[in-house]
Order: sequence, then structure tokens, then C-alpha cells
Amino acid sequence: MNLENLKIFAVKARRAVNMAALPVVAMVVVAVTLNYAISAFFLSDAEEKIKNILLSHRGLHQYIQKVMHPAFYKAREQGEISQDFYAPEIFSSSFVVRVDHGFYNEELKKAGLPEIYYKLASNNPRNPVNKADEFESSLIKMFNENSEISEFKKVVNIDGKKYLYFAIPFLETSNACIRCHGKREDAPQGLQALYPGQGGFNEKAGVYRAIESIRVPVSDEISTAFILTCSLSVGIIAMFMLFFFNRRLKRTVDKKTYSLEAEVVERKKKEDDLEKKNAELERFAYTVSHDLKSPIITIKGFTGALEKDLLKGNYERMAGDLKRVSDAADRMNDLLCDLLEISTVGRVVNTSEAVDMNLLVEDVLAQLEGPLRNSDIKVTVQSDLPPLFCDRQRMCEVVQNLVENAINYMGDQVDPHILFGVREESGVKVYFVQDNGIGIDEKYHENVFGLFNKLDAKSSGTGIGLALVKRIIEVHGGRVWVESDGVGKGSRFCFTVGRNF
Repeated sequence: MNLENLKIFAVKARRAVNMAALPVVAMVVVAVTLNYAISAFFLSDAEEKIKNILLSHRGLHQYIQKVMHPAFYKAREQGEISQDFYAPEIFSSSFVVRVDHGFYNEELKKAGLPEIYYKLASNNPRNPVNKADEFESSLIKMFNENSEISEFKKVVNIDGKKYLYFAIPFLETSNACIRCHGKREDAPQGLQALYPGQGGFNEKAGVYRAIESIRVPVSDEISTAFILTCSLSVGIIAMFMLFFFNRRLKRTVDKKTYSLEAEVVERKKKEDDLEKKNAELERFAYTVSHDLKSPIITIKGFTGALEKDLLKGNYERMAGDLKRVSDAADRMNDLLCDLLEISTVGRVVNTSEAVDMNLLVEDVLAQLEGPLRNSDIKVTVQSDLPPLFCDRQRMCEVVQNLVENAINYMGDQVDPHILFGVREESGVKVYFVQDNGIGIDEKYHENVFGLFNKLDAKSSGTGIGLALVKRIIEVHGGRVWVESDGVGKGSRFCFTVGRNF
């Protein structure tokens, strides 16, 4: 494998990798997005359940502190309860809620459901079971330092299983709470006797002294989210790939269809061109046979006349017969030369170049000085003609034939005039030869470019000139047409080429 083949292989390989990378990247993006959305849905559902439990606990705290405590203090003031009485089972909201949650877990267990971990964590608890660890202490600090934060949630790994951990600050310590959580010596005697240490005492009002936290297992939900993600991702990617390849297949089919349609159009165009060529060939063969037959008949006829004149010794008449034979031979020669000329257009073409049209027109007019002077025709050439990119020799033939055509069909104009100029249409330069001659009826505007077509059969020339002009212009990628307002109103022969400056 040479270096060039290696480069081609590398380009194809890189293109294949790029094409393969697109579906892979798309699959990764879709999978990550789906997994995030589905996981977020399941976690949001679990979070909603946790919130409901915590708010239920908070409602129980509120009931104990706002209903049970006032009733207890009222009964104590009325002497119905001893001043030293204290029982956490009916007085401590944290104790009641913790025990209540324990019963709740027992019911979950009976129902075959996973237990839900709950903890009211404090830096200064009465019961060691409520002692906050380092992480819980940081949360208590966070809630106290930023009152705008009302909750904390995080997915944690414990013993290889995933849990959703959710925490909210406990009720803010109020002045009523200070009765039991202020100085130890101010607390009820029963409370002091039950808790001999400083745990739970010396708290301050206006702060959060604890957090409530719940931890629920979410491994099954995350696994389900993963399975759903994989299933949906495969389905979506399959649909994406199907869409992608369907689009690609459609583009390929469209391209093939367009190619076939273009091929059909091109073939139809070639068939139409071929039909035109065949029709033109038929007309050509008929015209050639007809026009060549005329001088042959003339030559044959006057040859017989010469033979008779020779036998009779009529030498004076022989000179006239010989002239007519010579004229017929000259006409045949002209016809054959023109036929040879038009047959070579499109096959023998010189190299195109930037041609100064000012000099070209000047050269052509110099060659036609005699016919122009004899017909007393005035010629005007527009100044500063733009150059053309063309075959100079062929373009000389175009200009010469157009000017000669204007001379031949000038008619009996008192002030005959020919103008060579250029105009611009839609950014394309249009060159023209304009005369004030006999003009052309609109129905003959196309016919004048046919082989041997002459508006005036008595006019000079073979009738090939305009057909030759049309062939040369078409070979240059341009077009030629005639403009005339009718008989007696002059003509303007216009042409363009494929490339202008």
C-alpha cells in the first residue's frame, strides 16, 4: 500500500469513526439524561414520603408542647399534680415521638415493608441515644447559621446499600422550652432526679438545639431507574438510529432519484437534440441536393450549348456559355466551401483567449471595406467594447457574417447605417449588429438561422452565414437571436458567449 492509498484509507477510517461516534455520543447523552430524570422522579417520590413522616412527627411535637404542656402546668398550678412530678412518657415530645416511630417501624415490619430509620439528634441530649454525630452536628450548625435553609437531603451508601437521607431542623427553642432546658436548678425536681447530668440543660432560646432526620432505602428505586433508563435508552437510540438511517437512506434515494431524473432529462435533451440534428440533417441533405443540383444542371445545360456552338463555329456565343459554366462552378465551389466550414464548427476550435473586440471589429470592417463603400453604408462602432473570452478566428467569422448579412439585406435605404455595440442584461453582456434595412417579420425570427434559409432568394450569398454564426456561438456556450419590429424597420442580431469580463 503506497502513501496515497494510506492517506485515502486514513480519511475513510476517520470518517467512519466520526459517523460511529455520533450515535455513541447521542446514546450517552440520552442515557445520562434519562437516568437523571427517572432517578429524580423516584427520589422525589421518596422525599415526599419522608416529608410526610417528618411533618407528622412535627405535628405530634406541636401537640405535646402546645396542648399537653399547658394542660400539665395548669393542673400542677391547681395542685392536681405534684410540683416535682415529671414523666418523659407524657411530657417529653422527643421521647414520645421516638417511641411512636418505633411502633411505626414495628407495624412496617409486620406488613413486610422495610423499616425507616429516624433520629432526633442533638449536641446536648438528655438521652445518649439522641447524641449527634459529627455530620449531624454540622447540620445543626448549618441550620442555625443560615435560616433560609429549611431542609437537607442526600443519597448515602451504608453497608453497600443506598439510602435517601433527609433532615430538617427541630422546633426552635422557645421561652417555654427553657423551663425544662434552661438552668438545671430551675427545672422540675422530678426532671432533675431523672437526669442527674447536664444533658438537655443550659440551652438558649431562639436557636435550633436539634435536627430530625430520616433515612429510607432507595436501592430498589435506583435499580428500577437504571433498568428503565437502559430500556428507554435502547428504545430511543433504536428510534434515533432508525430515524438517522432513514434520513440517510432518504437522502441516498433522493440523490439517486435526482441523478436518475437528471439522467432522464439529459437523455431526453440528447434525444431532442438528436431529433433536431436528424431533422436538420434531413433538411441539410435536401437543401444540399437541391442547391448543388442547380449549378450542376446549369453546367450540364451550357456544356451542351457549348457543344452546339462549337459545331456551328459560333465563338461569340461560346464565350457567354463558358462564363455561365464558370459562374455555376464558382457557385458550387462556394456552396461546398460553406458546407465544409459549417461541418467543422464544434470539432476544429482554436484555443480561447481574451480578445479585444475593438480591434477585432476594426479588422473585420477593414476586410469588408469594398462592399460597404459600394453600398454607401455608414458603420458606427460603440467605443470601449469590453473584451470577450473566445476563439478569435471564429469570432471574426461571426462578426463578418453578421455585417455581411446586414449589407445584403439593407434594401433601398436612403441613409443605410450599421451599428456594432454592446448592452448589459442581468449582468450578461449582449453584443449586437444593428441595421436599418428591410427588417424581418417575427414569424421568420427562428428560420433565418437555418441552413440555406434566405429571406430574399435573389440576394447574394449561399444562405449558410447565419447558420454558421449560430453554430459558432453555441460552441462558445452562448446564444444568438434576432430582434426586429417588422418589415421595413431594420434588424438587430444579438449574441452572448459563455464567459464575459
